[in-house]
Amino acid sequence: MDAAIEARGLVRHFGSVPAVDGIDLSVPVGSVYGFLGPNGSGKTTTIRLLLGLLRPDRGTVRLMGGSPRDPACLARVGALVERPALYPYLSARENLLLFATLAGMAGRDANLAIDRALGIVGLGAVARRKAGGFSTGMLQRLSIALALLRDPTLVILDEPTNGLDPAGVVDVRALIAELARNGRTVFLSTHVLTEVEQLCDRVAVLQRGRLVADGLTRELLERGQRLAIGFDTDEEAVRAVRVLEESGIATEPAGDQKTALRVSLDSLGPSAINRLLAEHDLHPAELVVRRASLESVFLDLTDGV
Repeated sequence: MDAAIEARGLVRHFGSVPAVDGIDLSVPVGSVYGFLGPNGSGKTTTIRLLLGLLRPDRGTVRLMGGSPRDPACLARVGALVERPALYPYLSARENLLLFATLAGMAGRDANLAIDRALGIVGLGAVARRKAGGFSTGMLQRLSIALALLRDPTLVILDEPTNGLDPAGVVDVRALIAELARNGRTVFLSTHVLTEVEQLCDRVAVLQRGRLVADGLTRELLERGQRLAIGFDTDEEAVRAVRVLEESGIATEPAGDQKTALRVSLDSLGPSAINRLLAEHDLHPAELVVRRASLESVFLDLTDGV
């Protein structure tokens, strides 16, 4: 089995509105897969379809090689979809015991599973404290512990850092990295782009229910690279624009300086562009590759939404 999640032609309408419109996904086993998109792009609807919480109008889903409606398959999957309702008057352990009981776990097996989940999320020392006294970050950790109760091999997290302060974001990010190091596949839906850039091997970008990008994170960032070119005079910059655009290379101004421009590196590399300019007796004073941030690539793909 190469794919932890496999979706083909996934479609879901609400009335006449296509919330998910023909999505294909393949999430490799053992990867951390980032799932990005603006509010209303269809991320949570897609996750609900993957987990069998919604039925697709068309399309198929396989989780860990099985159907999301097969209990044996779902036993290998842990999910945090939005934030579950935790009981504030119960301790962290009692909350987990309640959910373990609902999942059919009991006795020694349930206690071992609870201890393991609390240990993974770093709440073992406060297991007997009431959840009502927990910080937002601790509550989010407890919510993730619920997803880990059955020791899943696939973990699906929908906005796990939503509402957290910076320290809470760092804590949850470290937790996700730890899950990956332990061999779990993590499917991460998030708005925190630095999180994806630091954690995710692959990334998909959703816009209006359709995938607009899907691939290795480093390749997506490379696609957004720009070459910054600076000249000593305006006249050289004007000639350079003409030379480059006649060769099919689009240019754009770099800020307010007329002597500076940027070009995409999609068609030619920096050395090839430098040679092209030299052939026309143009010798840049500056030639620097500017690495794209995931934020800039995301805004380009989603029309700045």
